[in-house]
Amino acid sequence: MRLALLTDIHGNREAFDACHAEARRLGAENFAYLGDLVGYGAEPAYVVDRVAEDFSRGGFGVMGNHDLAVVEPKARRMYDEARRAVEFAARQLDAAQRGFLAALPFTATRAGVSGSVLFVHAEASFPQRFRYVQSAEDATLSMDATTAHVTFCGHVHRPMLYHRSGDAPAISFAPTETPTPLARSRRWLATLGSVGQPRDGDPRAAFALYDLDRAILTFHRVDYDVEAAARKIVRAGLSEFFAERLFAGR
Repeated sequence: MRLALLTDIHGNREAFDACHAEARRLGAENFAYLGDLVGYGAEPAYVVDRVAEDFSRGGFGVMGNHDLAVVEPKARRMYDEARRAVEFAARQLDAAQRGFLAALPFTATRAGVSGSVLFVHAEASFPQRFRYVQSAEDATLSMDATTAHVTFCGHVHRPMLYHRSGDAPAISFAPTETPTPLARSRRWLATLGSVGQPRDGDPRAAFALYDLDRAILTFHRVDYDVEAAARKIVRAGLSEFFAERLFAGR
C-alpha cells in the first residue's frame, strides 16, 4: 500500500489541497496524518473536516501539540502569538470537530513488509511531551523507545532521515526527492517536512509517500498559492509573522 504522510498542516487550506491532490496523482491509496492539523493558519475547520473525511475512508493519524492545545486549555503553554492562533482555532471549530481532535491518539502503528511502522507527532520516548527530534542524539533516544523498523515524526517542520544498525547511534542525512529503500538491516526514523508551514528554507509544501509493501520512502515538495494563504492569515487577525514566514519557508 502506498501511504501518503502529511504533518503540520496548521490550518493552511491551500497547502493541504496541493499536497493531497499531488499525493493522489502519485498513487497514494491512503493517508496518515502526524498531527498539528490546526494552529498558525486561517482555516482549521476546513482542514479538520477534510482529514475526518479521509479517516472515514480508512485514513488515520495522531495528535499534535497544537491539536491538544485546542481541546485542552492547560496545554496552551506557547508564546503569545501561537497561543492566540490556537484560541482562534478553538473558536472556529464546532463540537464535532473539537471531538475529532480530542479522540486522536498520541501514537499509531501499522504493519510493514520489514516490521512495524510507528507514527508519532514528536518522538517515541514520551509522545505526550512533544520533544523535538533535531539531532542524531534525539533520533537515537526515540528509536531506543520502540522496536519499530520505521518511525515517522512531524513537529520540527524540517525533513530529515536517520538510520542506525543494531545499538549504534543514529546517523542523519538530508533526504532528496529520490525514492529511498529503507533497508531491513537497519532501523529508521524520518522527520517529515511541514505541509502548511515549512521551516527548512523551502517555501513549498512538504509531504512524503511510503510504500508499506516495499519499504520505500519518497519525500515530495509542492508549489501552492502562498499569497492566498498569507492573505487569509492577515484577514483572520492572526499574527502577520505567520503570513510572512510562509514566503521564506522559515
